Amino acid sequence: MKAIRVATIAVSLSLGILTTTVSASAAPANSQVRALETSLTELQDSLTWQGSAGATYPAVDTAVDQALENLDRVQREHPAAVPQAGTFRDQLARLASEADYWVRVTSESGYAPGVLDTVSNVQAGLKEWWTETGEIRRDLHKPSTVRPARPAAPSLTTVDETARPGTVFTDVREKNAMKMVVVPPGHYTAGATAEEQEAFGVPTARRHFERPQKEVTVGKPIAVGRTEVTVGQFKQFVKETGYQPAQGMRTWLPNQDSLLQFRPELNYLNPGFPQTDDDPVVGITKNDAEAFAAWMSKRTGEKYRLPTEGEWEYAARGGTQTPFFWGDNVEDAGLYANTYDEDSYAANHFSVLGSGEWDHVHNVHDGFEYTAPVGSFKPNPFGLYDMTGNAREFVADTWVDSEAGATADASVRYGEAQFVVLRGGAWVYQPQNLRIAYRSGYLSSETRTNMFGFRLVRDL
Repeated sequence: MKAIRVATIAVSLSLGILTTTVSASAAPANSQVRALETSLTELQDSLTWQGSAGATYPAVDTAVDQALENLDRVQREHPAAVPQAGTFRDQLARLASEADYWVRVTSESGYAPGVLDTVSNVQAGLKEWWTETGEIRRDLHKPSTVRPARPAAPSLTTVDETARPGTVFTDVREKNAMKMVVVPPGHYTAGATAEEQEAFGVPTARRHFERPQKEVTVGKPIAVGRTEVTVGQFKQFVKETGYQPAQGMRTWLPNQDSLLQFRPELNYLNPGFPQTDDDPVVGITKNDAEAFAAWMSKRTGEKYRLPTEGEWEYAARGGTQTPFFWGDNVEDAGLYANTYDEDSYAANHFSVLGSGEWDHVHNVHDGFEYTAPVGSFKPNPFGLYDMTGNAREFVADTWVDSEAGATADASVRYGEAQFVVLRGGAWVYQPQNLRIAYRSGYLSSETRTNMFGFRLVRDL
């Protein structure tokens, strides 16, 4: 019987019968993966401007739902076919949430684009997602390159909620260690007064972002990054883990009548201008910032995270209620913040389509045309540097367009979609946007620009 079975197999092989049988058993997996690849191609094709957000996003909504359905089927039935399926699903789920938002909002009676959903902003968001979808297609069959965090050498300092306010410490013993500052509990009034908004010429369409004012209490001490996360610190994270940060970013273009054009060739190592390892990292996404925080948590055994919006404003104010933590006069910014001053203005002459030149801080020379090494200026009363200017900073919240309903305990607030919130001014920001109360969002969770960075907090 054994000889007959061997002979039968030999004949089958010679006729291709056994090969056909094996191929048939793999056919469902191959078919489902091909369907997923096709739906990702269709999704990427749909991320193209069709003249308005209302005309663009219904196709995106349909395409991303189909891609998610196909991905879920492959992940459920053939999990080895897409090793990073969980990560890809998280990304596509964010896009699905955003597409749902756009379809709902643009179909409402009387919808008209506002200050956040301008044509240039929506087009840039589409390009961000077009890039992300292309990377998913490229890496569909590849395993993750990310390596787990290695425990860092602990510092000799133990810090908890009993530590004296103002204590500066690090959790690791290394040259490039992130310095944290203990910030005491307290309260403040969030938002801006109508008088402040009028004095600084805040556009009427943006004033509700900072209103109504609300009393907020930070009930426990927290440790706040003394500075923004630097290029060198982010490089270390990427080198040790193999993490792949976002590619491409929105940028200001010097001497051109344009605003935040998406440039796919740029990344955090090349944001379009020179930086040192001591400058704040920019051109990263909120997701990149959260990945860095998770890495810090794993290597130290402590809980690092993005600050909530309420915590950020409390820390930035440093116990003050004036428009700037140094007082009322923007002209004093040269001592405390890297801004769009005379030096940056001379190098860039930024302008906004239809609005002329971007206003700068007059009669101030801070010596920097772009970002500055962190800690180059005086700190605020809590001992924190660059709480406005240099780089804008991601917070944990998602975008809600007013202070109405802001949490009284500084906890996270969630909007209709995972759109990002950033606080603080930047090296390119005009005077009104350097105020501590200034707040704005971007209607894309993948937004990254050459003025966005972050700092972390650490629970005590």
